Amino acid sequence: MSNSALSHKERAERAALPAAARQTIIKQMFVGHDRFEEATKQVRAFHMPVEGGVHDTGSLFALAGESRAGKTYVLKRYAREFPVEQGETGLMRRVVYVDLPVACNERGFVERIAAALNVGRATKMNTEALFGNILIGFQEQGTELLLLDEVQEALSPQRPAALRGCQGYLRKMLDLGSMNIVAAGLMETYALMEADAQLEGRGLLPHHIVLPYTWENKEDRAGFRLLCDYIDARLPFLEKSGLGSQWCSARLHWVSDGLIGRLKAFVFRAASYALNESAPKIETAHLVRAWDLVKPVGTTFNPFRDDLSGAPRRRTPEQGTATSGATR
Repeated sequence: MSNSALSHKERAERAALPAAARQTIIKQMFVGHDRFEEATKQVRAFHMPVEGGVHDTGSLFALAGESRAGKTYVLKRYAREFPVEQGETGLMRRVVYVDLPVACNERGFVERIAAALNVGRATKMNTEALFGNILIGFQEQGTELLLLDEVQEALSPQRPAALRGCQGYLRKMLDLGSMNIVAAGLMETYALMEADAQLEGRGLLPHHIVLPYTWENKEDRAGFRLLCDYIDARLPFLEKSGLGSQWCSARLHWVSDGLIGRLKAFVFRAASYALNESAPKIETAHLVRAWDLVKPVGTTFNPFRDDLSGAPRRRTPEQGTATSGATR
């Protein structure tokens, strides 16, 4: 993550942009932090395990972590590196990204993948016929890697029939022997995949856990402060807001739980107040208002107004069995 600051001229140019343009800069800011870079590296190595070699086949990879840890960002940006191309026999989709629907059953699982491949009108076909088209589509379109996001929606112990059915579809896709699959979801999804001997046996389930930044760890704390400063340096204001300072970053960590998605959402809210007031930067008052807007009902503590030493506990550390890194 490069932290080269904008020049005074560049900051002035951004600050002079129309409100809509400045809002878009804040909302769509890309932050290539170390968690993102490491997760992308692991997905890339799973796709192409040998530099200068060919793509791997028949294996399942689990990308797991808490909500808002950045898993979706990793998968979408990796997929963009492999746009659809025109081949000799039709469109080629080397990497296919699929966002599974909420409370996904077997039909929803199959329909969403079929739509990504454009292999048939779901209303005209039963589930098994549509899945057959999917298997053919993967081979005809040269698919090397399937990226399944929000897998906890399909692999849920609360819906055992859908769980078993979707696990079966995963196995059949891997058995094609022509591609790998990345399954991204919450920590409990990783445990379900690990417990399924037939899925775990297809490649031994390499995995990567996207962890939040912890304030207690010195390296994490330094990384989080750098991340806050990186965001601050690219905000479309005349002045920096001091987000990476010890005082402010500690409070930003508390409100975000060290999760990049939550951090960006909170900064956007505070920055919106600053834009509306034509302020030269995000000020403490904007941070106070932003937390007052989103704090849980019944909460009175505000870290940007009150002493952080009196802060209530915000989160319980993950107690998962997996650790960071693509290891077994």
